Amino acid sequence: MLKNSYDSQESIAENLRGAYVLSGGKWVLDELSEDHPIITKNKEVLREKSKAVSKAEELQADLDNARGSSISRGQVAVAKADADLLEKVKAHGSGDEVIAKLTEHKTLKEETDKRKRDDSLREVAKVLSYEPEAFVRLPNLPEFEIRGEGDKKTVVAKLKDDKGVITEKPAQEFVESSSEIAPFLPALKQSNGVKVHGSSGTSGAPAKDVFQRIRDNAKQETDRTQSDIHPMFRQIPGRTAQV
Repeated sequence: MLKNSYDSQESIAENLRGAYVLSGGKWVLDELSEDHPIITKNKEVLREKSKAVSKAEELQADLDNARGSSISRGQVAVAKADADLLEKVKAHGSGDEVIAKLTEHKTLKEETDKRKRDDSLREVAKVLSYEPEAFVRLPNLPEFEIRGEGDKKTVVAKLKDDKGVITEKPAQEFVESSSEIAPFLPALKQSNGVKVHGSSGTSGAPAKDVFQRIRDNAKQETDRTQSDIHPMFRQIPGRTAQV
């Protein structure tokens, strides 16, 4: 805060001398307007000083509280709600054990959710007269909803766009018009008696996958090769006949 007067100009801080005038042998505070730079600066300094004093008092209060605290070294104070939660969690084991259980729960939930979705897709496939196991393996399937009862059941596909807006479309129309699903349509229609490569026609047996066909072809080739061996070579001593 600015003093009202000084005995000499040298006693006045150099940056404040502009606020004083010589009067009656003393340097007295001149009447300055509120927006004068010196007055403005003086107010700013006073505000900063007030903040510093408040902060110091706050820190001192914290220090006094810490000195009077009964908390032992190595312990921390927590809110009562957090302490109550900790007690509940401790009943289920150590921190590592609880984390392991939560991880296992997450895995089991994911497996359960997948199983439920697969079962739901199998039901949809039956209504649409598709091969259930082939239908479950189709890529990027939307959500389906079965409506109606008995022979009057229908299925709609719920298609969601980039903005989250859902539109409904007959499920069979969606499946058979999808470019992603098109290569799998022959396998889907096996249960309808449509003959595809590797299937047993109208017998309803599922189509053989590519690996099974390779194994079958290899066995057939082995059998054919064995049948071409002349009987006399099977009687050579020390040689085991391969029939």
